[in-house]
This record gives sequence, C-alpha cells and structure tokens, in this order.
Amino acid sequence: MSKVAVNLVTWNGANYIKGCLDSLFNQTFTDFSLMIIDNGSTDETLELINEKYPHLKIVKHRNNLGFAKAHNQAIHWTDSEYVLLLNQDILLEPDFIAKLVAFADTRPDSGAFTGKILKLQDGQKTKYIDSLGLRLFKNHRVIDLGAGEMDDSQYDAVEEVFGVSGAIPLYRRAALTAVEMDKQFFDEDFFSYKEDVDLAYRLRSAGWKAFKVPPAVAYHDRSVALPQKDMSKLELAKARRHRSKFANYYSYRNHWYFLIKNLPDLKPKHLLPVLWFEFIKFFYILFFETANLKIIKEVWAERHRFQAKRRLIKAKQKARTEDIDSWLT
Repeated sequence: MSKVAVNLVTWNGANYIKGCLDSLFNQTFTDFSLMIIDNGSTDETLELINEKYPHLKIVKHRNNLGFAKAHNQAIHWTDSEYVLLLNQDILLEPDFIAKLVAFADTRPDSGAFTGKILKLQDGQKTKYIDSLGLRLFKNHRVIDLGAGEMDDSQYDAVEEVFGVSGAIPLYRRAALTAVEMDKQFFDEDFFSYKEDVDLAYRLRSAGWKAFKVPPAVAYHDRSVALPQKDMSKLELAKARRHRSKFANYYSYRNHWYFLIKNLPDLKPKHLLPVLWFEFIKFFYILFFETANLKIIKEVWAERHRFQAKRRLIKAKQKARTEDIDSWLT
C-alpha cells in the first residue's frame, strides 16, 4: 500500500498527457501508486501513454462517465492514506507532492489540501494564478482564490481556505470516507462542474479543514475560465456569454443541486444575498439563455432526492453556525 494514490482520469488529452506523466514520474516523493482511467478518448491519448509508458495499466471506458464517477471508481479501487486527483492538463513541479504531503502529515484535523496552481498557456508556464483554493461569498458564489492575478507572493502564506479546486487536490482518505454518501465521494449526479465545490462544503460541514500550501507549485491549462473576483453583475453576464453551452448548463444546474444539498440554515442577513443573486441569474437566463430554463423543471423533479441527500449531510454535520458564518466573505 502506497502512502498516496494518484488517480488520473483522461479524456482526449493527447496535447497534455506526456508532459503530465513526465512531471509525475519526476517527483522527489516516490511513495505513490498511479491509476489511470480513460473516459472513452477518441484521440491519441492512449497510444501516447502506451508509447512512452508501456508498463502502465489503464482502465478503459467506452464512454465519458464524467469527472465524478471516474474518480469515485479510482478512489474505491485504491487503498492509501492520501488521494491525489491529477488532471491531464496539469504539470507538477518536482517537489509538489513531497511538500503537500509533508504539510498534510502535520494536520490530522484537515481533509483537503491544495498547492499554488499557476496557469499553463500554450504549453508554457506563466506567473498568473489559476487557483489557491476556493473562496465562498455570502451569496454562495464560489471562485478560485487569486485566479487571474499575477503571482507576486501575495498568497504565499500557508493558511486555511474554504475548500480546494478539483484541478489537483490532495484529500485525506479518512475525510473522504467520512462524507461518503451511497458509495460516492463526488456526487455523480453532477457529472461535471462544481462537484469539487459540493465536496468542499460537505467536508467543512463534517468538521474537516482545508489548507493552501503555496510552496507546492503546479501548473494548469484550464479549458473553461470561470469569472473571478468581485465582478459586477454586468461583467459576470459578459463572461458567461463566452463560455460553452455545455459549461453554462451544467454550471447553473449543479449550483442549484449544491444549494439544495448544502445551504445551511442561514441567518436572514446571509440568506438574502443568496436569494438576490439567484433572482438576478434567473432573469439573465430568462432573456439570454432560454434553453436553460428547462433546468428549473429538472431541478424541481429531482428535489426530493436532493433533499434526502441534504438530510444525510445534516446528520453528519459537526460545524457550528458560527463556523459556517466564518466561511462567508
């Protein structure tokens, strides 16, 4: 049994896979195992892996099962103290895993860890920040901390964050097991988008902390750039119009699933920002994304299932009301 199980889910990642695997096998930390699950790639991803690393075994699916289900499989099929989720469009600095695990070993009360993730653009490392963890606003909008900013060491302190991005997170297996629901760590109903936010909220609710560890550095070529920082409603709308229909659909639908499952019994001063933000989004979709109005019917039809999930989450809740208030910025 290795200390860290590295789980790599691939899907049409031919442009990235060699660099990703090379950076993994160049790690100074070597006590890890690797499981690769391919979600029905139709490009040269598998051929490139077999050519460079013919000894690696790959679980091959005919279809794209989505981020959540594939990673759930990998977590169940491994046994380790920590689980590292590796995206195909990630490059790791050689000491990334070593530094992240060394810190995690000092914080047994914590379940999720992230390094400093910088942007990878056209295969080149940049000094622009991709994520240093997740930030939760009072209206329950979630962004990647520091995203889009130039890295000038302004976030270099090792400190607690609300949660971690799904790009390259390290999880304590005991924490994942503690919030497992129906044999799922990530909610497979999400398929793609915001499953990491949902898991972050459930971990915090169950009493597990999350930390950013900036000395551990990685690079990420994010295919879908989400709007960040304190953008105005108009700026958010403009940014949304540049995203794919697929991303907008799943992002909006899954945010509702996230709220139904996780929204705590907030004080009125915290509930009103949530309601107002959702009201503004609804009218935007009413006029500019009418095809996504079907999401309302879909969420309504699934409400009882997600309310049942909410009850299970509440049964495991250890966070106090004042703790939840402290997450909101």
